[in-house]
Amino acid sequence: MTLPRLVLAALAAGAALAAGASAPWQAPPGHDAATGDGRGRAKPLERPRYRYVFDSSSAQAAAARAGWNLLDVGSRWEADRLPQGARGLVWVGDYDNSTCAWEISDAELARELGPMRGDRKVAGFFFSDEPDPYACPAAPAQHRARAALIRRLAPGKLTVMVMDSNSGRTSLRQMPLWSGAADYVGLNPYPCYRGKRCDYAWIRAIVAAADRARLRYWGVVQAFADSEWRWPTAREERRMLSLWAASRQSGTMTFAWRWSGHALSSRPSLLRVLERFNRGALR
Repeated sequence: MTLPRLVLAALAAGAALAAGASAPWQAPPGHDAATGDGRGRAKPLERPRYRYVFDSSSAQAAAARAGWNLLDVGSRWEADRLPQGARGLVWVGDYDNSTCAWEISDAELARELGPMRGDRKVAGFFFSDEPDPYACPAAPAQHRARAALIRRLAPGKLTVMVMDSNSGRTSLRQMPLWSGAADYVGLNPYPCYRGKRCDYAWIRAIVAAADRARLRYWGVVQAFADSEWRWPTAREERRMLSLWAASRQSGTMTFAWRWSGHALSSRPSLLRVLERFNRGALR
């Protein structure tokens, strides 16, 4: 925000991964297949059951109107005040890669989750963002233990984490470690860097690795800009969404409603693409 045998197993797995972590990644062959309805028209992209947007707290009503049904909240109070049709994915602290420990203790987590146990506006809990199994070899076991604790404290609620998916072969090789670490693992391969064309092959590589590892995952689509990544165009966003829609994802996460001083609402054409996808109308 261990058990000894779990720690030893995780240490062994982390050492094996680290041995090959520095090898460069090369894009696999392949291309995107077009889909149609038999009359020359593209089929609408499948709308996933879960549609989450990061950093939506400044505009929850607008995000809900745009079709996201899971919104970013930090408390039960925030979740209970979300618009009709939207529920909260509650951030409950992170995993600290510098100390290899949780930001909040099990006891603190229990106190926080207790009141949310039966709250229908709370969909679940986002409990870790990009943990590092190379710096912290016990991290996968710690995540499985924490997800199990959350399930005991709040049965029926989702457990969600995000795995770093932008570090080349390092990301590909760590994928099997996160199997069972949460109900859903968010995969965030952002393909559109400043000054470059979008690298869609990287999304395909991440999807293939996740499928080999039998992860249950949500695809994270890029909808932001900062010093490293640029805003995707509406057409590029549609391409990203089509790749994820063709995968085995169980949900979609959008990064982000607001990030690095920029708001998604300032890009109306990009927002329209995401709205249409959220409504099941994007072809």
